Amino acid sequence: MADLLYAPPVSRGSEVLFNIGLLINVHPVVNGISGAVSIVIATTGTVTVTRDWQRRLAHAAEDPGKVLRDRITRINDAFAEAASLMEDLRRDLEAQQAARETLVAQAEEQQRLLEVNEEQAEKIRQILVGETKATIRAERRQQWMFFTLGVLVSIPIGVAINLLVP
Repeated sequence: MADLLYAPPVSRGSEVLFNIGLLINVHPVVNGISGAVSIVIATTGTVTVTRDWQRRLAHAAEDPGKVLRDRITRINDAFAEAASLMEDLRRDLEAQQAARETLVAQAEEQQRLLEVNEEQAEKIRQILVGETKATIRAERRQQWMFFTLGVLVSIPIGVAINLLVP
């Protein structure tokens, strides 16, 4: 059967001809499928051509002035919508710029406060260190004063005890 489905080409000059006679009588199922495919292709082509033809007829039947007015109306509507969108975009851009300016101002204020806080922290540190140094000096002077008073008081007391006690 494979021999029946394939017909070797026969060359005649520059043409290649197939022995189609063998394919026609091959099998009734193949002929039926081939016929169904042909009908589907022909129907699809006919429907496509018919739709295109109907669309062209409908378009030709319209008044050219009305078509032009409709197009102009659609163009005007499109421009109006574009203008509206441009206005919305402009407002959004202005709002974003205002928000950006607010954020920049807040950032600058925070930076200034940070610098002030750093300066104040340095001053407080210097005051605390200065007070700590002053406190240490005062305590040292006080300790030396008690030591000196202890030495000055203990000597006369020791002499007095030695004189009074025989």
